[in-house]
Amino acid sequence: MTEATTRGYAPAGDFVRLTSDEPLVFELAGRLWEPAAPNDLTDAIAIEVRRAWKGRAEASGSPQRNAIPFTYEKEQRWVHEAHQFFCEVPGVLDLTIEFARARVDARIAPALSLQCSKTSLFPPSTSLLSFLARTLLEAPAAVLLGRRGWQVLHAGAVVGPRGAAVVRGPSGAGKSTLVAAARSSGLGLLGDESLFVSRKDPDVLAASVRDLALREDSARLLGIFSATEPAFTGREKKCRVDLFNGSSPRDRSARRVASVLLGPRDPGPARLVPLSGPEFLESFRAGEIPQERSPGDPEAAARAWASDGGWLLSGATDLEGAVQLLKGLVT
Repeated sequence: MTEATTRGYAPAGDFVRLTSDEPLVFELAGRLWEPAAPNDLTDAIAIEVRRAWKGRAEASGSPQRNAIPFTYEKEQRWVHEAHQFFCEVPGVLDLTIEFARARVDARIAPALSLQCSKTSLFPPSTSLLSFLARTLLEAPAAVLLGRRGWQVLHAGAVVGPRGAAVVRGPSGAGKSTLVAAARSSGLGLLGDESLFVSRKDPDVLAASVRDLALREDSARLLGIFSATEPAFTGREKKCRVDLFNGSSPRDRSARRVASVLLGPRDPGPARLVPLSGPEFLESFRAGEIPQERSPGDPEAAARAWASDGGWLLSGATDLEGAVQLLKGLVT
């Protein structure tokens, strides 16, 4: 049996002390965060991932080789309590996030550990690796980072040579479609629905859970459906664009150069209208969701950004035109 090892990592503006007896976990962490020195870990977030089972009895033969990550996502259950969160995929993994101790304790089933082993006859797929990184490391760390130096914002962000443009709007406004179209045109991204804003400097942005999941009609509209994989997020079936394969820590942070709020999608053509400070604040509020205030104050970022106004993007059914407008802000 492999002995547990501890290593340090540095997500933007913070530190993580990761302990595990599963070597693959460290490979996944290296895709997300830069390494950190031991003397940086005094007040670090603690994440421990063990190959042991303390939850429900492990399902016989679970997980099967053909049990795709979509199945795990669909069976995933989160329980939110005042002082901690629980997450479980029955028979596969479970974890607890403790707020006061800034600690994550995760357990993975022996069968899953065997599937992830380098000695396995059937190495894990990229989509399974992405699922494990997101569930065991990225999402739990994001829960705790959002209670430390970062404000969680319901927004996406696209990145170019000049920096990042925040893209914010109500659910269903087209953030994911627009961000995906911008990525297809060559821009980078921090995410499509969830973004971190530094509490110290609101122009410093970071990925919380760096993800891109679209409805099937949007994926087909963009001509990328065949290049996506099935996903189950937001309680519905979607299509995920693979951002994990080839990803690195440098893809996870940028400096804000523009704020774009989504207005009516029709009629085209796409157009950017400058907003005054009060207009920006009013439109910004339209994109708020409860999770932004648990805990936090999303309008702290809005007030800081309102000083340089911002933009209202309307007519984004003209996707090509909308993407060109975004490119003009970040390149």
